[in-house]
Amino acid sequence: MLLEVMKMKKLVLVLTMLLAFACSSLAFAADGGDLNKEQKAAEKMMASLAGDAATEYAALAPSMSAELGKTMDQKNFAAIQKQVKQQFGSLKETKFFSFERYDHADKVTYIAGFSKEKIVVMSFVFGKDAKLQNFSFSPYKAPEQAPAEKK
Repeated sequence: MLLEVMKMKKLVLVLTMLLAFACSSLAFAADGGDLNKEQKAAEKMMASLAGDAATEYAALAPSMSAELGKTMDQKNFAAIQKQVKQQFGSLKETKFFSFERYDHADKVTYIAGFSKEKIVVMSFVFGKDAKLQNFSFSPYKAPEQAPAEKK
C-alpha cells in the first residue's frame, strides 16, 4: 500500500513538472523568427552601402517591400550610397540596439560607427511580411545639459 502511494506521488510530481514545462514554453518570445529575418535584411542593407550599386541593389531588392521598390530603384540606391559615404564616411562597426513591434510594422535599430561620424542611429522599418518598408540614418546628438547653478 505504501509503495503504491509513493508511485502515485511520483506520477503526480512528473505530471506537474511536464505541465510546468509546457506552460513555460508558451511564454517564450514568439517574435524571434521575425526578428531574425528583419535583422538579416537590415544587415544586408548595411553591408550593401560599400559595394557596387548594381550588384548590391540586386541582392537587396528581394527583401524590400513593393512600395519601397517603386521609390528606390538602382539609380536612387547609388545616390543613397554616395550620400552616406559623403556624410558619414565608411562603415566601421554596427551593434544591434532595439526591436520594437507595433500594430502594423516592426522597427529594428542599430548603432553604427563610421569613419567621419562616430555614432549613427540606423533605423529600419519592416511590414508584417518582414519586408523592408523604410529606413533612416541619422547622426546621434547627445542631449545638451543645462549649466549648473552657482550657489
